[in-house]
Amino acid sequence: MIVLNKEVGEFLRRDKYANVRGADFNLFGHFNDFVRLTKSWENMEPDSYYGQSEAGMRYRRYSDFEYNPVTRDLKQLEHRAYVQSKANNSYVGGMVRHFQDFSDEIISSPVMRSLIDTDFEVYKNVLPPELHDEIWQCQIHQIRIEIKPGKQLEITPEGIHCDGYPFSGVHFWGRNNVEGAESRLYDTENQEHLASTTYQEILDTTYFLDRDMRHYVTPARNTHSHDMAYRQILAISFSRPGTAFDIVR
Repeated sequence: MIVLNKEVGEFLRRDKYANVRGADFNLFGHFNDFVRLTKSWENMEPDSYYGQSEAGMRYRRYSDFEYNPVTRDLKQLEHRAYVQSKANNSYVGGMVRHFQDFSDEIISSPVMRSLIDTDFEVYKNVLPPELHDEIWQCQIHQIRIEIKPGKQLEITPEGIHCDGYPFSGVHFWGRNNVEGAESRLYDTENQEHLASTTYQEILDTTYFLDRDMRHYVTPARNTHSHDMAYRQILAISFSRPGTAFDIVR
């Protein structure tokens, strides 16, 4: 079970984001489950829409779920494409992208389920109380970037952007031989730089109200002349279709 030991509600309400260190989380038991979940980044299908093949590759899983905050039940929905507008994603906006779905083994991981529950508890800090017990949709992206020796690539080739979710939690899950990859947040109107952090330890995390700001990750370079580099994240978002908390595409 994962427990967040830092109070982030005040930061999220005031700044619309909160950066959390991996050391602010505790894992109680389930160490073997944690290891198994970590290994799941090593067998994902390529993201064929990413480009930059001369420098590296992106691998990705993506699925939508129905989440009940009261019972903590998580129901995987039918496979669906991931579509963003050109306004939100100038790189692949308007393209119908299909990614590998999550397997039952990964999504039933006690570590994964605990992290989803933890993220919704964080989100409740900025939600009206009457929405705390409602059914939500949960969108999960699992991403691994691999970089060829001596090469550099764009982590977010779309540039400074918004994915349109009401709330997102981006959890770092490791890197090797990587230089750069600084995560940045910006003001929506003027793209004023608000905050930066460079993830180093597993579970270094940024919680943010995605629709209310923009984000970007600076280019990453492989510092090794012979070995591949990698960087891994897990992004968990919540939305309520057909309401004021829907995804803005």
